[in-house]
Amino acid sequence: MKRLLRMTQKIIGTCPQLLIVTVLLTTSSIVRADTVSLEATVSASQISLDEVLQLTLTVTGVNQDLDPINIPVVDGFSAKYLGPSTSVSIVNGDYHSTRSFIYDLFPNKVGHFQIPAITATIAGQSYTTKPIDIEVLQNASQAQASSGGTDQNQPPSAESLKDKILIQVSVPQTNVYLNEGLPLTVKLLVNSVPVRDIQYPQFDRQGFSVDDFEKPEQSSEIVNGLTYDTVEFKTNIYPNHLGDITIGPIQIQGNVLYKSGDNNSPFSQDSFFGASEIFNNMFDYQARPITVSSKPIVLHVSALPQTNRPQDFSGAIGQFDFQASVAPLQVKAGDPLTLKMDVEGTGDFRDMKLPEFAADGFKTYAPQIKSTGNHKIAEQVIIPTNPQITQVPALHFSYFDTGLNDYKTITQGPFAIHVTAPNPDEQFKAVGFSDISKEPVVAANQFSWEKTVHNISKLLNKLFHSFWFWLVLGLVVIAMTIYFLWRRFQERLENDPAFARRLRAVKEAFQVLDQAQKYIATAQSKDFYALLSKALREYLANKWHGSAPALSVNEITSRLKTAGCPEDLISQVKSLLEQSDLVCFAGSSVDSSKMQADLAQAQKLIMALEKIF
Repeated sequence: MKRLLRMTQKIIGTCPQLLIVTVLLTTSSIVRADTVSLEATVSASQISLDEVLQLTLTVTGVNQDLDPINIPVVDGFSAKYLGPSTSVSIVNGDYHSTRSFIYDLFPNKVGHFQIPAITATIAGQSYTTKPIDIEVLQNASQAQASSGGTDQNQPPSAESLKDKILIQVSVPQTNVYLNEGLPLTVKLLVNSVPVRDIQYPQFDRQGFSVDDFEKPEQSSEIVNGLTYDTVEFKTNIYPNHLGDITIGPIQIQGNVLYKSGDNNSPFSQDSFFGASEIFNNMFDYQARPITVSSKPIVLHVSALPQTNRPQDFSGAIGQFDFQASVAPLQVKAGDPLTLKMDVEGTGDFRDMKLPEFAADGFKTYAPQIKSTGNHKIAEQVIIPTNPQITQVPALHFSYFDTGLNDYKTITQGPFAIHVTAPNPDEQFKAVGFSDISKEPVVAANQFSWEKTVHNISKLLNKLFHSFWFWLVLGLVVIAMTIYFLWRRFQERLENDPAFARRLRAVKEAFQVLDQAQKYIATAQSKDFYALLSKALREYLANKWHGSAPALSVNEITSRLKTAGCPEDLISQVKSLLEQSDLVCFAGSSVDSSKMQADLAQAQKLIMALEKIF
């Protein structure tokens, strides 16, 4: 939508009164409208005196005619209203409507200026934009020098990208306790620059432990009037040293594409990530590695207070809910009970210890513990040993509540139970207890050994001459052999993750390709090629027992050569991955016939690689 809006703005520059309405795809009869918002964006944050700055005020979520928004006097500029632009889309039943008002701002003098906050009343409510800082320089060459511009045939410098590729790192607070879980967000912002092969954030982890990063989220954001495409990474960190510890600088690596042919600028200004022409002229572009670094963040780590510290506190820090239960409530002495404990909340679950059950009159076994994200469950078998027991004692879970900055204890129980004595003819069932039954007494000469041996011999002789006996015996042996091999196979799947990943690589790849097939009919090329790239990368990651996001095109090419793959096969894989990256990050449209051909090629490549691996 933002890309379409920018294209619309250029058309309106020559025809201000043109109204463009774009209806994308309707798959639901229920239409939901956007929430109302007002945003201000500019074409650049730095211009020269002989250039024109374009200001766009965009209203989202209003399906009605609006009068042009009056803008205040902007110091250092003269303003001219160009006209409106309207865009409407219905995607998957969601209704999206935007109306933009476009202005040309002509600089009058050199200096630093600010477009003030602009307020407008829309549908009876008042909305205000954010101020935008603008720098006006004497001439275009000075602006280029100030921004670190490069020659048209030279790769972009780090200086020229400083305002186009940004990294933001944030934590909720900097004063934390030892081992307290702290959410960490790393956001990469890119403005009109073609970027690919973005890696996960890297930083020195001395002083704290870190969870794996979640799957990154992509969106867009306006910063100082410029629209940035964003990639957001999230994880949790746990400081394990007292005092001041530093997070970062955090670095994100990737490749920037630049045009190596004749062009006035290494970047295009008309496209998503600044690369609308890349797909059609991919051989004119080269990749330059780039590393973006954040400013460090200092955390002040304190020890937990000793005041009010419970004796059974085991180190849990965060905010939790603790539940416990016992079942069944009526048993006989020696019969098992199941004690279940359930902790859920926010905090460090990796080393969290659940309450330990220990009580006189009970036989206990080691608990079975399952942990999934912010949820930990323990089930433990406990056995009452005598009928005098009337209850399972209470359980206490103590933790430090980071919201209250104090210790808190949750108590569950005691749990009333009814235990009865076993019947006289029943054995005691508790595993590990001595047998309280008596050995049966067999009277002498109760039966004849000779008669017994004769009957057994007669039965075996009859079986050995029976066709059905050997048939059944053969089937049993075959069934046991199959079961043994199946169990060995299952055990290897459970204990050998690399084997399991290699085994399911093809199936998972074709499942992803099946999902990609659905986007061909709707011509959603970006989503299609994102799944195409995912299928190839995850297939190779499963075969190599590695991480798919960490596999760049160069890494894949190198490892395929090491594995002895034919050069033509490596070239096809590399070409398809690069093409997928270009479409995903360049936003170029591809027709359905090309998408269908690439899907068929991806399927053939995976089957060819399967013969090698």
